[in-house]
Amino acid sequence: MKTTISLLLVIFTFFAGSVSAQNTKAEELSKLYNSMEFEKTIYKAREFIKDDPQNMDYNALLGRALVDAGQSADAIPFLRYVAENDNSWRQAWSAGYLGSAYFMLSDFENSKAALQKAMHLNKTANATKYANRGWLLFGFDSFFDNWKVSETEHIKFHFQSMNDSEMERYMQSREKAFETVNSFFGSTLPKKIDLFVWQSKEDATKVLKTNIGFSDPQFCIVHLHFQQTRGHELTHVISNYSGKMLKKTGFINEGIAVCFDLSDNNREKMVKTWLLTNKLEIDINDIWANWGKYPQELTYPLSGLFVEELIKKFGKDKFMIFFGNQTYENAKTIFGAEIDILIQEFQNRFNG
Repeated sequence: MKTTISLLLVIFTFFAGSVSAQNTKAEELSKLYNSMEFEKTIYKAREFIKDDPQNMDYNALLGRALVDAGQSADAIPFLRYVAENDNSWRQAWSAGYLGSAYFMLSDFENSKAALQKAMHLNKTANATKYANRGWLLFGFDSFFDNWKVSETEHIKFHFQSMNDSEMERYMQSREKAFETVNSFFGSTLPKKIDLFVWQSKEDATKVLKTNIGFSDPQFCIVHLHFQQTRGHELTHVISNYSGKMLKKTGFINEGIAVCFDLSDNNREKMVKTWLLTNKLEIDINDIWANWGKYPQELTYPLSGLFVEELIKKFGKDKFMIFFGNQTYENAKTIFGAEIDILIQEFQNRFNG
């Protein structure tokens, strides 16, 4: 099953309790950062740093917020200052984020060096975990040394095991998939997608410590098995850069990826078969609010069908206005009472 895993969200660690109680400005920045209000963190930190340019808290928080906001080049001097001059937990976190920033700029040697430093420092379990996961996610581990690497216009492919003709066919199909999906979203990505094509699911689980496939949109990375659909994980990355993403929900975010997976799956039959087998009916509002409580065998094809209906009913432009905040509450704001009519009609299609 496809999942989207964000390095930021999986191991995001709060600064609360780590910042000196005497430094109220650092506490303010910490609270903003912990709330993932990165733009506000950046604005405030830049103001504070004017009066205290050597403050480690200000530099560390500003650097991390810049990376999380997709401004990696601007983040480097602040992160490097802390990584080179501090001697606390801030040093390890800054080195780890420095590795992420360099990766986004395709400066792989400096990225490797920074991540290695963060892991070697081993200041806190979470800072080490962040750096180690980046090391694996970015393909720096020695396991990837013999993988074949080739590029198309939008994707950098990393192949575990394929012959040249298979690689060429695969690259052409995925490049075409990128173009097809992005003809809808019109996104501009900060870098090429690094797409790791695994031959062995067992190897992937052992090395990455998680199941494939998944994407990390923040870093434009996909790890998947070679037999997985052409469009699903690419869609997660592409759609993430279609506008400002304020709030994602599993129901809509996975739904858009299923909708654009470019497969020929009969999703309607899949949903109806599951419901008949399990003698259940669907409640869209509950699935929307409690995504994790339902099995993926139902939710993935169902969400893809629902997103397809949203686009068909309200049109691409209105759907994209909604897409940045994927909650039901925002759907009510954007679509008005018609969203409830659509939900009822959609449920009637499957229930009884």
